[in-house]
Amino acid sequence: MKTRTKGIILLFSLLLSLLSCSGSDSGVSFNKGNYTAQADGKYGPVTVEVEFSEKQIKKITVDASGETPAIAGTVVERLPEAIIENQSLAIDALAGATLTSEAVLAAVEDCVVQAGADPALLKGETEKGPDEEIQTGVVIVGGGASGSAAAVSAAEAGAETLLLEMTASPAGQGTQAGGAFGTNSTQQIEQGREVDGKWFYDQFMATGNYQVNGGLLSRIIQRSGETIDWLIAHGANMILAHPATGGYYEHKLTHPNSTLHGYVDGGTVAIKALHQSVIDAGGKVLYETEVEDILLEDGRVSGVIARKADGGTLTVKADAVILTTGGFGGNEELVAEYFGEGFGRSRVGTNIGTGIKLAQKAGGDADYANAITMHYGVSRGGTGWTTPLNSALLNPYLHVDVDGNRFMNEESFIFEPIKSSNVLKSLPGRTAWEIFDSRMINVVAESGYAALTDVFAGELATDPTVFIEVGHTVDTSKRYEQSHTPADVMPDIEKYIEKGTIVRAESPEELAEALGMNHLADTIARYNELAELGEDLDHFKSSQYLEKLEGTLYAVKITPSVFLGTLGGIRINPYCEVVDYNGKAVPGLYAAGAETSGVYSDSYVYFEGGTLGYAYGSGRIAGESAVALVK
Repeated sequence: MKTRTKGIILLFSLLLSLLSCSGSDSGVSFNKGNYTAQADGKYGPVTVEVEFSEKQIKKITVDASGETPAIAGTVVERLPEAIIENQSLAIDALAGATLTSEAVLAAVEDCVVQAGADPALLKGETEKGPDEEIQTGVVIVGGGASGSAAAVSAAEAGAETLLLEMTASPAGQGTQAGGAFGTNSTQQIEQGREVDGKWFYDQFMATGNYQVNGGLLSRIIQRSGETIDWLIAHGANMILAHPATGGYYEHKLTHPNSTLHGYVDGGTVAIKALHQSVIDAGGKVLYETEVEDILLEDGRVSGVIARKADGGTLTVKADAVILTTGGFGGNEELVAEYFGEGFGRSRVGTNIGTGIKLAQKAGGDADYANAITMHYGVSRGGTGWTTPLNSALLNPYLHVDVDGNRFMNEESFIFEPIKSSNVLKSLPGRTAWEIFDSRMINVVAESGYAALTDVFAGELATDPTVFIEVGHTVDTSKRYEQSHTPADVMPDIEKYIEKGTIVRAESPEELAEALGMNHLADTIARYNELAELGEDLDHFKSSQYLEKLEGTLYAVKITPSVFLGTLGGIRINPYCEVVDYNGKAVPGLYAAGAETSGVYSDSYVYFEGGTLGYAYGSGRIAGESAVALVK
């Protein structure tokens, strides 16, 4: 997954008159009229317009065009409705959309002030709902990809199944991903594009430095094609995609056939279809139900305790519990504690570490320190993904660390986003600078960025892959056309020079001074020597990418980008049973997906769809294992 959706307008007006509004008078006096305010969401500004009568908040219109549609759409629909119904600002942020929710609440509060009222008077407690207790066979905590697979697997096997999701609609990394890996699916077989499972196995093993759970990994890989077919049968529409669909040249050179199955309708639609399959099989799905504790009885797990949307407590007694809450990237405090400051919060804010905490309480071998961060790609000065400037910078120009030292063969990582992220995360300040000159600008202006590296040539252009990732349509034929279209990147360069993420200079010495680098001038001089020689004696980069740096020079700040979340934390066995510190199964407790350890060591794999394929595959196994226990 590499970009977020841009520019999709989510404009939803809630028109509620006195007759339709279920809320009573607020007890607060307003200056009647319409007021507008704006607050920062996760990706951009959120604008609200509020209509007040003398005694009520009457109407709220929200424009969240800068936010991710699948998340913001729920906020736009649900949050204003709750404010109006309760005539209150004491409304919890919707799980999974905390920053967008907080922006809406802050903007509405601003409007309240403009209307001459005190917001504190609208922040009283809302009435709490009743407590409940229910009994089920299998309860799944988390309704993302792995949880949905576990729930479908359990429900279709005849177990009484309950899926609990803390958000108001499907969320998780599975809704953001573009697709899942698979070997010998029906589509691969029909198109003559089978992939030997050994290739996937070797990729996982090599990337994980053989510190992986081979038993679990092998089970998931061997069934991965079957899992793709199973997902499609349950409404998750997927299409076989070219392995270099994301625009990574290395994938064209190293991947056998088509390894990725992309979401045709997007991840949110796919997971909604899986939830419907749970219901169709006799199971239940409860949204806005956040699990807060786990129940233990006679040495085994016996259920969970959750908080409902109305604030009431839901106690679930169950024969088996499956944890599928997706890591802790959304918990900024935990991320800072275990990985250091500066990472912030992951794209999926609901992944807050719940599953790891519950597994720990149950005696499982679980620890936040066992996880790694998953970053996909790098930010090149904040340049927009797929823009001509950003795409032109996806080439192996000279890269240096914060003191001007060249640190590796740029060619070996620049076309593979995971390698890029891994390298940058290992550098001081998790920062590097990419150096180029006017040649790049001129080439793109004359011929388009394909003249630097023609990533989308061949099959990607003539037999395009089209699917949806993070709500954004990926069409490789359009990317091919764009890459061959001449473009003036100077306006963008000037914009980022003004922001300070691109620095311009007329000599290596001037650039070194501007960046405060002791070794940059010497590094550029050595690099130019190698370019003249036509051989990279220092880092073995191909001669085709050795170009002297002359004239006006530019440096682009690059850092890890797209913090997707964390991978690992709970140790499980090949049956997805949570194990204790002696390697023995914790009775009644299972886990799957991104919060489990065993498939990754310290890096994501170098092919697309690894995490989603693992999530669905491990979810199926967890569901089957839980049913075997129940029956």
